[in-house]
Amino acid sequence: MMKRYCKICIYIVLAMLLVACADKQDNLKPVVIPTGRGTFTDSRDGLTYNWVRYGRLEWTVENSQFDTGNRKNCTIYQSYGWEQGQSLLLDNAVRYGYLYTIEGAKLAVPTGWRLPTDEDWKALEQELGMSAAQANALDWRGEHVADLMKHTSSERGLDIKMSGYFTPYTVMATSGYRFMGSYAFLWTATKDEAKEGEYYFYRKLLYNSGQVYRESMEPDQAMLSVRFVRDVAAQ
Repeated sequence: MMKRYCKICIYIVLAMLLVACADKQDNLKPVVIPTGRGTFTDSRDGLTYNWVRYGRLEWTVENSQFDTGNRKNCTIYQSYGWEQGQSLLLDNAVRYGYLYTIEGAKLAVPTGWRLPTDEDWKALEQELGMSAAQANALDWRGEHVADLMKHTSSERGLDIKMSGYFTPYTVMATSGYRFMGSYAFLWTATKDEAKEGEYYFYRKLLYNSGQVYRESMEPDQAMLSVRFVRDVAAQ
């Protein structure tokens, strides 16, 4: 009986140590507070967005929810199909926003804002602690930068959600809607001049990674989420 009691005590102590270590690691993560915040209303549909300021740029806190009216260039993530989940679709639109082609993303931009360029994203990443060398690199970069982008309070960050993406290229009738809850994919307005053909840079975040992925893809490969940005000096 005493041996069993001792084993239970050991397990409890180990569990407490693991929690303490996790809390210590969380406390060691950097915190970058935006220098400004506010709201604006899109005059086209009356939807209100929050924004936060980092450096000389202001970023929307929510993904775009503007409906272009054309399902060829924007869509809502369909978890269970249109017929079976209308209420779920509306929930997805409010929480995760719409997914756009690059052309749809350009149409979604409200007055006074723009689709962020690759340079805008690099500036944001460096404000959040990434080095210039890392910002200019491809693939996964910048330890803890994605953690800062995923902060859920408008006072602390961009609240980037894992909204997945849509691809029209599927195999054996598999769904083109993928990775909601696991990944975020966001367009930039910048073409990748290093590649032949038409490629646009994008950013990718993983739910359990502190790094940010930078690459480019052909614009007809997928529909991605969209954030908007504006220059502080223009206000």
